[in-house]
Amino acid sequence: MPWVDKDECVGCGICVGECPVNAISMKNGKAVINMKKCIRCKKCHEVCPKKAIRHDSERNQKEVYKNENSNKFNR
Repeated sequence: MPWVDKDECVGCGICVGECPVNAISMKNGKAVINMKKCIRCKKCHEVCPKKAIRHDSERNQKEVYKNENSNKFNR
């Protein structure tokens, strides 16, 4: 599954415009992915100039904790 590295996201919004199913929005200047809408096409990952949109295989424990807790209210 894709996820946003909040430390790397600069809030440019490119991913929002490129998502084919409108699963990405901006919150507090950062991209947020609605996992219920996401079809895992990887388009967001491909277009992000900062490589802030990552995938599960790229996680480390610190990022897992930070992103899971920031997404509690996005479900």
